[in-house]
Amino acid sequence: MDTKEKILDAAILLYNSKGINMTTRHIAAHIDISPGNLHYHFKHTDDIVLELYNRLASEFDHLIKDFEQSGFVDQKSLKSFYFQSFSIGYKYRFILLNFVEIGKRVPSIQLAYRELVKRRKAEFGFIFRKLVSTGYFRSDLPDEIWESLGTSFFILGDFWLSHNELIDKFDEQEAAQAYSKLMEYTMLPFLSDPNRN
Repeated sequence: MDTKEKILDAAILLYNSKGINMTTRHIAAHIDISPGNLHYHFKHTDDIVLELYNRLASEFDHLIKDFEQSGFVDQKSLKSFYFQSFSIGYKYRFILLNFVEIGKRVPSIQLAYRELVKRRKAEFGFIFRKLVSTGYFRSDLPDEIWESLGTSFFILGDFWLSHNELIDKFDEQEAAQAYSKLMEYTMLPFLSDPNRN
């Protein structure tokens, strides 16, 4: 593993366990390199945070692309999609737990997130239409309902970690399972009758 990857791995570990106030000096000390060596790769702490945000967004991009390209959607594939989504969120949980503060500290993340939301709304619209056309989702609901469901996805997807941190305190595996189940129940009213079992 190269130095840049070691820095990013250490940063995720420290930010998740000790919070986002960890500095480049803390990260360098954790992997036993000089601050100068770390600064060769990342000049500032916020550069590390930006790189990790970009990786979070990229992992979600790949997950959604794979889901969009899958030809067959059933309960099993949806469960897998939910589980993988929550696992990615848990991996980068420091970002989602501190998103407002990070967005103020790194304005480019806030701008990137707004663009991401626009893109995701279109992607979720495509996925929902696909699920309606295959008969998996109900076809008797107006477009506003599907738009609201997309917003609900964002709210649940972006803020479930705060609930987990304060209330449930599940570890990664438990959290991904529990919140995947919550997503399944959230989706239940939208499934066509044969798919509700």
